[in-house]
Amino acid sequence: MLAREVDIWLIQQMSVADLFRLADLFERSPETAIIQIRQSLVRMQEGHRKREEHMMSKDRKLAFAPAARNGSSGRAAGGGVLLTGGTGFVGPFLLKSLLEQTEEDIYVLVRASAEAAGKDRLWEAFQSIGGAAAGFRDRFEKRVRTVCGDLGQPGLGLSKDGWKFLASRVHTIYHNGAAVNYLLNYENMRAANVAGTNEIVRLAFDCGRAILNYVSTTFIFGWAVKEVLYETDSNGKMERLDFGYSQSKWVAEQVVFDAARHGVSTRVFRPALVSPSVTGGGSNPDIAIRLVAFMVNHGIGVDALNQVSFVPADVVDGNIVAISSIPDTANSVYHVTRDNYANMVDITNMINRLTGRQFELFRLSAFVPEVIKRCTKDDPLFPLLDFLIGSVDSIASMEFKRYDSSRYRRARSASRWGHPDPSLEDTVRGILRFMSRTGIVPAGVPILDSARPFFRDRLEDEHGIPRFESLRQIGN
Repeated sequence: MLAREVDIWLIQQMSVADLFRLADLFERSPETAIIQIRQSLVRMQEGHRKREEHMMSKDRKLAFAPAARNGSSGRAAGGGVLLTGGTGFVGPFLLKSLLEQTEEDIYVLVRASAEAAGKDRLWEAFQSIGGAAAGFRDRFEKRVRTVCGDLGQPGLGLSKDGWKFLASRVHTIYHNGAAVNYLLNYENMRAANVAGTNEIVRLAFDCGRAILNYVSTTFIFGWAVKEVLYETDSNGKMERLDFGYSQSKWVAEQVVFDAARHGVSTRVFRPALVSPSVTGGGSNPDIAIRLVAFMVNHGIGVDALNQVSFVPADVVDGNIVAISSIPDTANSVYHVTRDNYANMVDITNMINRLTGRQFELFRLSAFVPEVIKRCTKDDPLFPLLDFLIGSVDSIASMEFKRYDSSRYRRARSASRWGHPDPSLEDTVRGILRFMSRTGIVPAGVPILDSARPFFRDRLEDEHGIPRFESLRQIGN
């Protein structure tokens, strides 16, 4: 009864004692408990959202006063590149692309007690991208430099000498590091995603106009219902931002824009859904991959028109580095989204072709209750179930939203390193290989070498409009 009313931030505000009192009240008088929570929500939500909006508005500007420019070019002789987020899902692919497309030293910010331990962490993450990692071992050892630090700490957790060393050596920054969590509120995400971005920008100033390439996300649009979101859009009014990750990434992007107004050369890349590489490489599945795995395991799908813009991580990061190597692409925003529209029915259709898996399709309003009914605490999707429940109405409202990526496609095509999207079949193959390798679907799920023809049963709804609900392979 309360699933759509209780935001996770409310639970975060409760003490253990409050939680026990509430549990006791539910035991004794659940109707009274529900009334009390609803009354509390009315009071708390209004105040909470106003505080968040005030905090976000204040944080969208640089948290420090930039020093006056001295006119230097910002490219240190014999300098190198700084990468953040090198041990996450996207980071190892960015590192591979930098090793492949550039010749310079790469300094990687890593949480570690010592450089050797940090480099071990980096190599372990690098190996997650698959077989290509082995061929880069020599380049990795020669060019990758570990910097022990922390985005969530003042000064990136560096000593004064460490900061000065980076400032004297770095001419290009790839700021990819961020805390990714769909349950924590803005205040809890603020240190790593907003304060950390401020520290990266401060370093860019101290480097002498270092170029800042910032990996943002299309989540900065929140639950936008606009029919087409262009690369020139930035959600300036903070509309439909209601969870901490989207809020903190929006604010961080605004900080980068403010840095640009103060003279820092920037590029902002907004990936949508970054999927495993076409070979199944990567680690730490995001919510979309967990949801697809759940659908495969339970044989259910969702019949919705929402754009599902899976782009493999190796393609995303290869193109980010490729575009960043072209001087004329500076001071622009790029939507790193799939060229052609696809939805979740297209994804499940392709999985059916490649594996023979059958899917029972539900409309979105019925799909989430079905997920709730089937999801257990051992399922990888379980930790994100509350987020999915609370977001279903917002997801439904943006069914017809689409992303324009014209500038991204033009810039990608201008580089010899640029790659077009792989086919949807190759993209889905990569997702299946990843899910099988990591064990979130049964290892025995076959991936066929070629697609088999299939059709869907055609039904009509109460208005006589064609509707498709079940999948059958020809010959079965």
